[in-house]
Amino acid sequence: MLTRIDHIGIACFDLDRTVEFYRATYGFTVFHTEVNEEQGVREAMLKINETSDGGASYLQLLEPIREDSPVAKWLAKNGEGVHHIAFGTADVDSEAARIGERGVRVLYDEPRTGSMGSRITFLHPKDCHGVLTELVTAAGPPPGE
Repeated sequence: MLTRIDHIGIACFDLDRTVEFYRATYGFTVFHTEVNEEQGVREAMLKINETSDGGASYLQLLEPIREDSPVAKWLAKNGEGVHHIAFGTADVDSEAARIGERGVRVLYDEPRTGSMGSRITFLHPKDCHGVLTELVTAAGPPPGE
């Protein structure tokens, strides 16, 4: 079962400049940063709020660290902006299987490691009305909580 909007991923060319925009404009602060070599990105998670299921909702700002990363390719084609939406679930494996049984293509055979040690997979945007959709199971309580 999907429990919340976990995050909205926003692709950007300059992470530091984009973080500063969200700080200065909306007052958001960085909750977590990391480099995800597997995904080829440097990222910042900006925490928006807590949710009733104990999770949180975030904006995830993504800057590619290499030209062959999916985010770099997306930026080259589309420019900066909303890259994907991610839904939280207690069990990414069973949720991906359930959705896959309904004819939606799941992009990874096995979930991969995402932000803050989470387990993630993506659903094909052509099967989701043009929206790249991520499924996320949090690793546990976020750092600092």
